[in-house]
Amino acid sequence: MADEMYRNVDAAGLERLVADLFLHAGLSTADAAFMGECLVDADLRGVHSHGTRWAPRYVASIKAGHLNPNAKATVVVDRGATAIVDGDRGVGHIAVKFAMEVAIAKAKQFGNGTVGVRNNSHCGAVAYYAQQAADAGCIGFAATTGGTMIAPWGGLDRRVGLNPISWAAPTGLGFSYNLDMAPSIVAGSKIEMARDRGEAIPADWGYDADGNPTTNPSDIMPGGGTLAGVGGYKGVGLGVGADILCSILPGGRYHEGQDPTVGGGMIVQAIDIEHFQPLAEFTGRMDRMVAYYKSGRKRPGVDDVYLPGELESGRAHARVSAGIPLDQPTRASLRSAAEDAGIGYTIELPSHS
Repeated sequence: MADEMYRNVDAAGLERLVADLFLHAGLSTADAAFMGECLVDADLRGVHSHGTRWAPRYVASIKAGHLNPNAKATVVVDRGATAIVDGDRGVGHIAVKFAMEVAIAKAKQFGNGTVGVRNNSHCGAVAYYAQQAADAGCIGFAATTGGTMIAPWGGLDRRVGLNPISWAAPTGLGFSYNLDMAPSIVAGSKIEMARDRGEAIPADWGYDADGNPTTNPSDIMPGGGTLAGVGGYKGVGLGVGADILCSILPGGRYHEGQDPTVGGGMIVQAIDIEHFQPLAEFTGRMDRMVAYYKSGRKRPGVDDVYLPGELESGRAHARVSAGIPLDQPTRASLRSAAEDAGIGYTIELPSHS
C-alpha cells in the first residue's frame, strides 16, 4: 500500500530523533537538544515550512563543511543597549537564541535591547525568538535575511530576500500575540513543499522566470521564478527594510551570489514592559484589546476571530498528546537521515484509519 501523505508522529519522539541527528553530526549535547526542541516547536505550531523538514538539510550542510558544528556564538560589539553577535558560521538557530538572551538582559537593564547577528546561517521560524522575549515579560521583535526570491517592484530578477519578521507580546489569555510573516505571500519553503508533494500552487503566489503567474511550483523552484510580495509593492518594501536591519546594519553578508538556503544576518529586539508599566497592567490591557477585536460581527461560517499566535498556541497544546501530522516527504527524509546515522526511526503513531 502506498504511504499516506500524512501520518501523526509522536512529538517527544520526534524531538529526540532530531536531537540525536544533530548530536551524531557533531553538535554538543545541549545544542543538539535545543535544535530538537526548536524545530519541533515549529511543527507543533503548524509551521511545517520551518520545522523538522529542515533537520536533514542542516545535518548534510554540517557534514559537507558548510556549517560549523563546534560554533560558539560570541558578542563582538557591546555598547549600552546594543550589541552584535558573531554566529561563527554555525547552525543559525543557536546564535539567534543567544542573541535574544543578550537583548532581554539589556532590556531589563536599559528598557530595551537590540542585537544584530552576523556570520550566521538559516535560523528557521523567527517567531521562536520573538516568543523568547514575550515569555520574559518583554515585547519581542525578530527578523532575518532569507533566500533572494522577490523581484523589485516592476523587475523580473530575484533581488529582494524572503526576510521574515516577527513581533510577540504576552497576554493573560494563555497565548502570546505572535505575528510571523514573510514579505512574500507565502514562505519559500511552501513552494518546495508543494513541489515535493506534486501539488499545484495558487496562481497569485509567484511568477515564472519571464514574470508570468504560475501554478507550477517547479517554475519557481528550481525554475528561477520569483515570489509575489504580500500587498504588491508594500511587501517588496518590507523585504528591503528587513535587509537593511538584518544585513546592512550588523555588517552581515548581503544576498548577491548567496546560497538561498543560507542567511547572513539577523536582528532581535526586546522591550521590557516593566519599564513602561507593571506587567499585570499591560497583560490586562492586552486582554481587553483582544476582547474588543473579537466583539465585532463575524462573517457567515466563521466561528471566531483569531489573533496571530492564538491558533498556533492551541494547535501546539493539542499536538503534544495527539501527535504531529507530518507529510510523506518530511518523514521519508527524516527516516533516511536516521538510517544514515544508525539511529532508530520509531516516531510514527499507529494509524486509526
